[in-house]
Amino acid sequence: MAADLSVVFTDPAASRWLGADLSPSVGSPLAACWPELAGLLKARGPDAPHQDVALAFRGRSVPCRLFPTDNGFGVGLLLAETADAPAQEQLRLFGRILESVQDAILVTTADPHGIPGPVILYANEAMLRQSGYRLQEVLGRSPRLFQGPETSASELSRFREAISAWQPVVVELLNYHRDGSTYWTEIKAAPLADPQGRFTHWVSVQRDVTARRHSEQRLIEQAFNDPLTGLPNRRGMAEQLEKALNRLDRQGSQLALIFCDLDRFKEINDRHGHGVGDELLLEVTRRLKAQLRLGDSLARIGGDEFVVLAENVGNDANAYLLAERLRSSLVEPWAHQGRELPLSMSFGVATTGLGGLSADELLRRADITMYKVKAAGRDGVAVYDRAVDEEVQASLSLRQQLQQALREGGLFLEYQPLVDLPSGAVLGAEALVRLRTKEGQAIPPDAFIPLAERTGQILPLERWVIQEGIETLLRWQQRGLPHRLALNISPSHLERGTLVDDLFAHRDRTGVDLAGLTMEITESVLLRFEARAVTELTRLREAGVTIALDDFGTGYSSLAWLSRIPIDEVKIDRSYITPMVHDSRTRLLVQGFVRMFQELGLRVVAEGIETADQRDALLAMGCGIGQGWLFGRPGPPEALLGEALLPSGKGGAGASPDRPGVASFRPSASEG
Repeated sequence: MAADLSVVFTDPAASRWLGADLSPSVGSPLAACWPELAGLLKARGPDAPHQDVALAFRGRSVPCRLFPTDNGFGVGLLLAETADAPAQEQLRLFGRILESVQDAILVTTADPHGIPGPVILYANEAMLRQSGYRLQEVLGRSPRLFQGPETSASELSRFREAISAWQPVVVELLNYHRDGSTYWTEIKAAPLADPQGRFTHWVSVQRDVTARRHSEQRLIEQAFNDPLTGLPNRRGMAEQLEKALNRLDRQGSQLALIFCDLDRFKEINDRHGHGVGDELLLEVTRRLKAQLRLGDSLARIGGDEFVVLAENVGNDANAYLLAERLRSSLVEPWAHQGRELPLSMSFGVATTGLGGLSADELLRRADITMYKVKAAGRDGVAVYDRAVDEEVQASLSLRQQLQQALREGGLFLEYQPLVDLPSGAVLGAEALVRLRTKEGQAIPPDAFIPLAERTGQILPLERWVIQEGIETLLRWQQRGLPHRLALNISPSHLERGTLVDDLFAHRDRTGVDLAGLTMEITESVLLRFEARAVTELTRLREAGVTIALDDFGTGYSSLAWLSRIPIDEVKIDRSYITPMVHDSRTRLLVQGFVRMFQELGLRVVAEGIETADQRDALLAMGCGIGQGWLFGRPGPPEALLGEALLPSGKGGAGASPDRPGVASFRPSASEG
């Protein structure tokens, strides 16, 4: 009933028990259908607590419970009091069971959602402990009692849509305790029906998941911040830069990105050790932050690389002056343990100018401008202009070499082993493309792959890599070897949409089993072409191909992608593996990654393992697969697999005694 004692809702079950259809009374005064009840409620007033009474209804004594609601009054029929002894005992048993469970349980009416909507009929002890309310304070109230301003509107909307359709639903909501504090709860709600199939109640089981949500949030924050300095990392800076560019579009101002790279930092690390190097990075962080204006941001995006994001700089000259202040802050040598170590940085400045620049382009301009300073002798500041790009295009000769290699066979593949960490057994290999110059020198992929991406040569290059890799995998399979082959996939190939068809054509031509193939993608693929990538990767998985997310921790993606994209494996980048033995925060971050990925059902591969200490630390974390120089440098397939992997039945050098025919890469002490 509403506050004016008009009938708002009647329960069909109550009508059946009373032997009278009360539904026509909705919208009418209560006194018209039950004058005794109307008189009692009017005398009680809206603020009276709940009360159990026996009321007359058409000559019968009806046990009732009266309680206040958010919008008026509620009346429940106490059917248990009229039940026989066995039924009462069964009800008491059910009550004891509900009170003993650890999860919170809430039962409401099945009223239509809206105002007043379902009201609470029952809450077990766990629900009362979780929310801080007493039973009398929640009976007759709407479950909205537990919601507040920070409760997700989108999740509430999804919840309401489900119950409006009488569908079970699972949501996670931020609920409010009686004292105003918040807690996260997982709610599983479902409708209950009577024997005739009419919905009569909603029941929800609620579990406090606050600790898990906080843990996930901490892990996400760690993934967006540098563990040494606490500054945003590359991913964190990318997110800030995207937001700044969005504000820029609205405000019409100008921002600057300053790429800062420590000069000769490797020499300091090599001479004084990584511990001193870390302390130096902290000192540099302190000095740079002291020069920033209010609203400027500093990030550490690499070992010795920092980026400053400065909004509202006005013009290039102001951006240059800010970079000069940053440079001047490092003029004073760093005094450490009785020694003075000189400091200097090279700074590349890029501004948005008239706008229209993407985050990647702005970072690229600042980056290549910084390298211009490096080439000119370090310890300086330069602002991007077109001449910088013209200098970069001096790489045309490399482009021509690549084009010639594609035509005349100047490319070849090397293979780096993927190893089972507990046993040292080779599980497969990653194929890495090399470019051979006219002089016979091998050019590593990081020298020409970015060029191929920019010039469009990546597609013919990658088609060649896939063809050669498939031939290698086919030879392994024909010899009965169980090894997997991993190939790297460029964003352009996925964008073009020909990758899957290319692979299927090779399969149909050669008969190769694609279940032995792993395709490695980077987070940039997802950032640029998420919808296309999901479609293509799904088709690959359906064909048996394993999908691996490569270089995790170095890109710009969100952890939320892990729940949306079809991947089987995650490769943790070497930038996390290298420092983790000596840096406890990095080690905790890697441990968190391993645990999270395993709970998501994903295989975890560690890249860049160079020492036995790193391998042992990863084993202790439960990471079972790795690659790196500790197990072997890239080389031809013969060097990788050796005679031990040929189907001779004799084993051979490098064969694992536990797994005949599988090479075991255990480096000598000199190789560690």
